[in-house]
Amino acid sequence: MKSTGNHKARKTPCFSGTVIMVLFLVCGVAYGADAVRVIAVGMGDYRFQPDVLELHAGEPVRLELTNTDGMTPHNFTLKAAGEPGLDIDVAAGETKIVELSAPVSGSYTFYCNKKLPFMKSHRDRGMEGVLIVVPADAQ
Repeated sequence: MKSTGNHKARKTPCFSGTVIMVLFLVCGVAYGADAVRVIAVGMGDYRFQPDVLELHAGEPVRLELTNTDGMTPHNFTLKAAGEPGLDIDVAAGETKIVELSAPVSGSYTFYCNKKLPFMKSHRDRGMEGVLIVVPADAQ
């Protein structure tokens, strides 16, 4: 078969598409380096999973709080000295996303503050964990 000039014309869009794809991937990698760290936290059976979170001071974090229970509402409460703290209600089967920067280094307790009358609170049933914040320069 004889080649016509159209063969080159067909290759050019493919080459351009490849260049665009490479630029997209390079930009995506560069963007990913500055991305906020995402930590999934399960809430169910009167427990947090994981129940220990370790962050660097000032690190931006996105918590994905998912209540895995079918009927029981839960809560994520975190109080840090000098900080406004968190108090997030998460209904059964629901996921809530919270963005925060880790407070100054130290250990902070987080817990579920839910309680039915005449029953133990969720925290008393073991629904608590610890947020460990290490200094920003610690590796």
